[in-house]
Amino acid sequence: MTTHPDFWNRIYEEEGRPGWDMNGATPLVSEVLALARPLGLSAKAPIVVPGCGYGHDAVALADAGFQVTGLDFAPLAVNGARERYGERVVWRQEDWFTPRLGPWHGIFDHTCFAAMDPDRRPAYVAACAEHLEPGGFWMLAAFHDVNGRPGPPHAISADELRKLAEVRFELLHLDHARGSHPRRAGRELLMVARKR
Repeated sequence: MTTHPDFWNRIYEEEGRPGWDMNGATPLVSEVLALARPLGLSAKAPIVVPGCGYGHDAVALADAGFQVTGLDFAPLAVNGARERYGERVVWRQEDWFTPRLGPWHGIFDHTCFAAMDPDRRPAYVAACAEHLEPGGFWMLAAFHDVNGRPGPPHAISADELRKLAEVRFELLHLDHARGSHPRRAGRELLMVARKR
């Protein structure tokens, strides 16, 4: 069951390097920062990466000058991130649905939303709003195409994502990602939204 850490821990245990791990940060970190900074994302602000896995994206954000928390509820993911990158990032084993995490100025999510069971998406968006400070940024890469495979990851259309986000966020950017990893090229959306 994807809602329990054991489901994900088992994948880390059996695969070592899970299929979603690209052995480095997604190129979308640079793309989303280029979009969000002119819209008001503060330099050196606290940012969280939910579902951080082995921490590649979290470290890329730290290298860009942000104060980063990498959060995952699978112990093997958090341990693997710490082994790879030491304490360059604050690593925490937490469930995103835990009340009163943060608050952070920004969320960067490249894997957590996509892995979320679609019926939990409204609660996930509510948690994003809860964990952000007023005016904080939710930066999201999401699949609009998963090649017809059952999830996770789960696809979402741009219209569905817009409706979901606009309940709690002002949408600042939503379009097809241009700089996706080659394995994901042409299949991802990139969103920047501000907490209302």
